[in-house]
Amino acid sequence: MEDIVEVIGVEHLKTVLSGLTPEDIVKPAYDSWMGGIKTGHTILNLETGNVYGLSIELNQIPLVHEIYIELYTIKSDENPIDEKDFFSPREYEEFLEFSSDDPCEYIPDIITDFCEKNDIDEYERTIGVLAYNFEKDYQYNYNMWESKILNKYYDAIYEDHNPFKFSQSSL
Repeated sequence: MEDIVEVIGVEHLKTVLSGLTPEDIVKPAYDSWMGGIKTGHTILNLETGNVYGLSIELNQIPLVHEIYIELYTIKSDENPIDEKDFFSPREYEEFLEFSSDDPCEYIPDIITDFCEKNDIDEYERTIGVLAYNFEKDYQYNYNMWESKILNKYYDAIYEDHNPFKFSQSSL
């Protein structure tokens, strides 16, 4: 016997998407991400319409009991923000000077140390830069971004969905 699952409609999906800010999209993924260990995703649950973060370790099977689409991903092996993007030009010069003061070549928390010393909210700055980059790279053309999400939606709810397949009646 086949299970019947009720999912949100296209109009509800569009309403959810239009109500999301770039920060709403990147923050759950960043909160779920753990560099080198876990990939962070922002997902939209198609049964409830809720948006939340999902953390997946290498070789871990994602949620199989939920129907969802990914809105944003930060891979475990990627550094989501470059130091030059994180700091203003003046701060970056100060950061380079600060980091050259320590003889050790690799200090994983050097940015955190610099931010604490200079009263910079590292978390808020990171979310702000990620949101800016997301908006610049993905949402600059909202219609194209929405179309990509809609294709993911159709892929998730229809096993045989092909956005490039035309039926004879549509030709």
